Amino acid sequence: MSTDQIETVYQTLDQSSQVLKEELQTSYLEALIETGENLLDNKTVRVMEGKPSRETQIQLKSIYEQLDLSEISPSEVRQGIQLSILKGMREDYVQPNHQMTPDSIGSLMAYIVETIAPPKTTTYHLLDLSAGTGNLLYTIYYFLKKDNRLIQLSGIDNDDLLLSLAAVSAALQNLTVNLTHQDALSNLLIDPADSIVSDLPVGYYPLDEQASGYETSFDSGHSYTHHLMIEQGMRYLKDGGFGFYLVPANIFETEEAKSLLTYIQKAGHFQGMITLPKEIFKTEQSRKSILIVQKKGENTTQAKEVLLATTPDFKNIAAMQEFLKEINQWKQTQFKELF
Repeated sequence: MSTDQIETVYQTLDQSSQVLKEELQTSYLEALIETGENLLDNKTVRVMEGKPSRETQIQLKSIYEQLDLSEISPSEVRQGIQLSILKGMREDYVQPNHQMTPDSIGSLMAYIVETIAPPKTTTYHLLDLSAGTGNLLYTIYYFLKKDNRLIQLSGIDNDDLLLSLAAVSAALQNLTVNLTHQDALSNLLIDPADSIVSDLPVGYYPLDEQASGYETSFDSGHSYTHHLMIEQGMRYLKDGGFGFYLVPANIFETEEAKSLLTYIQKAGHFQGMITLPKEIFKTEQSRKSILIVQKKGENTTQAKEVLLATTPDFKNIAAMQEFLKEINQWKQTQFKELF
């Protein structure tokens, strides 16, 4: 993988987005969507109501000529886009629930999915119920996409700006993905998934009437969005399918956790909880874990030993290699019971 190619993608997107941001008086992320669509339209600058000006059009075309996507791998394109989105989120002061999942976490989740719930030879449906910019979904896709596997990608999100970024990003990477602009807690018109991967939004869900249809809703007041999303995930998993969710590390330490755990054990199996290293979070309160659940199926069973672990510092390569080996060993010892 070439860092030069990633830098070329980033510089092209960043420079052109800055130009469009100034010219159109818009946000960086909106300008990034505009410039991505220009690139997809054979580097043709879209003009509406006389903007951008002729001078700016010439400037943009000059910037676009720096980039030849045919010479850059889709994975490198993704990383270049990721850098641009990260810059845009800083400039536009995007709220925490809409921040992009870091590649370090995405790569670890990809390894866990590949180890515990690997795709078979037939089409494998991977779904993200809180897709955002699509970066987590696409990161895992490239990890799983080998041996001619057919991976079907789907993403749901209620933020049209983030979903537009996900769509432009996928198109620039030449990826096929089914993206739906919708409240993920409403009725979804989507095929059941083999696996669900989501960096779940944390907080209270404002629509109490909608939440009342969920077993994990609270008797009074707003319910936790992340609890409801885990229940929704069970509904849209195939029998025996797995959900891999990025959740607050203290998710089972709250008073409301009992109903969530009761539901998971009723509808599926609580197979694992991997706490991420404290070094990558600003505070202990913001620390997250990867929750692993499985929907009940004809041949599924609860693991005799739930996978409970804490990830070492990502910078400690030797410790990380040993940690990944332990996950694989856990899979092997539980194989007959789980698969």
